[in-house]
Amino acid sequence: MKVFTHNFNPSSNSGPNKFTRALLSNLHKQEKVAITNQEEADIEFCLIQQQLPKVKPMLLRLDGIWFNSDQEYNKQNAPIQYSYNNADAVVFQSEFNKKLTESWFGKHDNSYVIHNSIDEKLINAINRRYWDDILGKDTEVWSCASNWRPHKRLKDNVRYFLEFAPSDAIFAIAGGLHMDEAKEYIGLDNRIKILGELDYARLLALYKKSSTFVHLSYLDHCPNVVVDAQASDCNIVCSSTGGTHEIVSKGIVVIEDEWDMKPCQLYKPPQIDFSKKKEIEFNKEVKNKNCFNNCVDSYFNIMKEIM
Repeated sequence: MKVFTHNFNPSSNSGPNKFTRALLSNLHKQEKVAITNQEEADIEFCLIQQQLPKVKPMLLRLDGIWFNSDQEYNKQNAPIQYSYNNADAVVFQSEFNKKLTESWFGKHDNSYVIHNSIDEKLINAINRRYWDDILGKDTEVWSCASNWRPHKRLKDNVRYFLEFAPSDAIFAIAGGLHMDEAKEYIGLDNRIKILGELDYARLLALYKKSSTFVHLSYLDHCPNVVVDAQASDCNIVCSSTGGTHEIVSKGIVVIEDEWDMKPCQLYKPPQIDFSKKKEIEFNKEVKNKNCFNNCVDSYFNIMKEIM
């Protein structure tokens, strides 16, 4: 099957690009797909929004839509909705993502929910001892990682750690964090370690070193950092808002009020109450359902169906 891609940057390590790179690379290794130009393609794979008018049947993989009332969300959503209406099939990354998109754009005649996943071979190849000399060989590590913006709730992640982690555990913060933002955490507690931006291998090594991954982000769709941390055997701490909790096979879900799916000030999320939470005991069914091979097969079957 020859595939033309829209809006895909194989050199980028953003969540959508990283996932798409792994998906298409796996299918290529299986000799099921080859990337080609639009004219020679059998189908088109569109990541979030089109770059060119559609010529062949098109599968759209949605990452989410814009709803921050402090931004021009209608203008931001316009190219996504155009692609949504053009697509022969749409893949949502969570039930939350599907419900939100359909409430704004209307239902699509051919849509699927496929949670993000990671190739377990990548995890298995990583040396979990990479961080021993830096964080301590026998130290319990909690961690979090993101491209930090206000709705990712870094302060709440830190607060949760300080309130619930063992007194001898440390909290490793990875991701794009400006030093002026980091200053309020440096010195707050000597157990908090600012690691900055990490390449993907070192990030996976951090997850394998960690017992717990905290991601209290507000209204996240299906964050790849949580997918990767869970595949690395972390317990997950997340919010009940958005779609993150759908993929948790073990950990803690902090319960928050349901969102009405109307535009909101995303970068001013509500206060989170840690007393309202539920424990997710290990759920093998959820873990197996979201395995990478199942994910890859599902995408390929949809592409065959619309070709």
